[in-house]
Amino acid sequence: MKYFLHVTVLMMAQTMAFAAGVSTPTTGAFIPKTSTDKLNLRIRHQMAQIQKETKMNKLSKDQSKSLKAQVESIHKQELAFLKQDGAKLLTDAQVAQLNSQLDTLSKSIPIK
Repeated sequence: MKYFLHVTVLMMAQTMAFAAGVSTPTTGAFIPKTSTDKLNLRIRHQMAQIQKETKMNKLSKDQSKSLKAQVESIHKQELAFLKQDGAKLLTDAQVAQLNSQLDTLSKSIPIK
C-alpha cells in the first residue's frame, strides 16, 4: 500500500512539474493554429450567429433551418476533403473554397 501511495505521489508531482511550463489561456478562448482550425471556428460562429438571430426574431424558424442546413453542408464538405486526402489539414485551395461558401452564406444572415 505504501508503494502504491508513493508511486501516486511521484506521478502527481511529475505531472505538476510538466504542467507548470505549459501556458494556458485564462480566458478559455480557443486559439486557432491552422487554417483548418480557423475554418472550424468560423463554422461554429456562423451557427451561433444563426441561433442568436433566430432568438432575436430576425430569422424565422424556416430560414434558420435552411441556413443551418447550409452550414452543415459546408462542414460535411470539409470532412469529405479531409477523408479524401487522409490528412488532418486542408489544402489552401480547399480552405479558400469553403471560406468562399461561408462568405456567400454569411450575406444571408442579418446582423444586428
